[in-house]
Amino acid sequence: MKQLTPLDASFFYFETPQQPMIIGSLWLCDQSSAPNGIVRYKEILQYIDDRLSTTSIFRRRLVHAPLRLDDPYWLEDENFDLEYHVRHVGLPQPGDWRQLCIFTARTMARSIDMERAPWEIYIIEGLNNVPGVPPNSFAVLLRFHHAYVDGRSSFELSVALMEDSPKHEYGRRDRVQYVERAPSLAEMWLRTTPRLFGQALRGARAGFDFAAKSLELLNRLQTDARPEQTRVPKTIFNTEVTPHRSYGGYVWTLADLKRVRRLVPGATINDVIVAIIAGGMRRYLIEHEALPADGSLIAMCPVALRPDDAKHEGGNVISAMYIPIGTDIADPIERLTAVRRRTASGVPLAKEVLCDLGNAVGELVPAYVRAAAAWLQGKTRLLAKIPLINTVITNVPGIPGTVPKYFAGATIRSVYPLVPISDGAAISHGITGIYDNLNLGVLADRKVVPDMDFYIACMEASTREYLELAAQKEAEEKEPAPDAGPTKRGQAKRAAAQRESEVVA
Repeated sequence: MKQLTPLDASFFYFETPQQPMIIGSLWLCDQSSAPNGIVRYKEILQYIDDRLSTTSIFRRRLVHAPLRLDDPYWLEDENFDLEYHVRHVGLPQPGDWRQLCIFTARTMARSIDMERAPWEIYIIEGLNNVPGVPPNSFAVLLRFHHAYVDGRSSFELSVALMEDSPKHEYGRRDRVQYVERAPSLAEMWLRTTPRLFGQALRGARAGFDFAAKSLELLNRLQTDARPEQTRVPKTIFNTEVTPHRSYGGYVWTLADLKRVRRLVPGATINDVIVAIIAGGMRRYLIEHEALPADGSLIAMCPVALRPDDAKHEGGNVISAMYIPIGTDIADPIERLTAVRRRTASGVPLAKEVLCDLGNAVGELVPAYVRAAAAWLQGKTRLLAKIPLINTVITNVPGIPGTVPKYFAGATIRSVYPLVPISDGAAISHGITGIYDNLNLGVLADRKVVPDMDFYIACMEASTREYLELAAQKEAEEKEPAPDAGPTKRGQAKRAAAQRESEVVA
């Protein structure tokens, strides 16, 4: 058995009926590449069984400590039932993108049975009118509990379901043997009791680490990581989440993002994405007369810390940076410049200080206290009343290279991430790469964002604005015009302001 880390356990403790802590992805699959041009559900079951049987990680379920006095453990489920975890559904026709998003949103609003291995796969037939895939395609919706995986490890588990060829050898024999036995109550007490008595020592050690990292944090915040904004504005996203969701997606080409990156020296692709999202959120809030007048929205951006040799182990190995994303800046180039400057100081702080500080807090506070605090939050919903962040923006590692990947013989055409929302952050943005594209997946509380199509249109408008500026810069570089530079820049700013004031179609 492997015990959950305090960070892993926190995702379990903060689970509520209206706040399922589920992470996942949505695949669009073209079955025309499969033998005979069709993939049957029984073949998919056999394919998944073949692919997952090479590791035991998909069979893990939770086992609780006696009286839940300590963090739970992962145990290999000797009664694992694959067909319970894989579901088969069909979209109503015409089977378009909107219907797929509605199904995805409703499914992401549901919790996962934590008495079994906490993951599910939905095979969704009937995609006949979805851009980017031919008729008679299907989708694969993967759901993992966040206590089970973080963004990177969920992707690594997803990759386990992919192959480099449409021809699969069914009936693989390289299967892992499962021999783990469920412990008795007495055995669990034998595990838990020493940890309870050792909590004082662990707490003392963690207290020293906490004090040291707190001092380092204070020093960094006064020097190289000095925050440009200290207050988190109250927005429509800082509310209690309901059990209902909306979902949408958007696709950028890597080539376009690289063009935009050249607008600001030193900017990264991540910086460009954050700036585009900020521009889209700004448009959306302006149209709803809800843009804060007292500063930028603050995004929590997870930072992966998992080493390559541990990428298949599951669990959460992450930190986070907290940055103003520039929703208060109308000029797109100034916004991207600000994002580049803020991430340049935010990433080192997350890796070198905040990660260790979070781990120290987890060890300092006993498990039952952390569980009680999560229960109290679920009852009082304080995080919805006291804004700590406004949204989540996370970049999940994508499929490397441009070689097609296959699922049961079907070509995987596109992948969209799914990131949970919570009280006080009722909208999330996940980004992942596939081939030459970067895909955005937006999950929101349906009461907060009932018009997801319009929200995605705002993202499209923000992208178009940056691409127009990139095209202008490229034209200026080809035909230098020293006297026209300031004029053109002024024209671009006026045009951006005019576009921002218009309703996005």
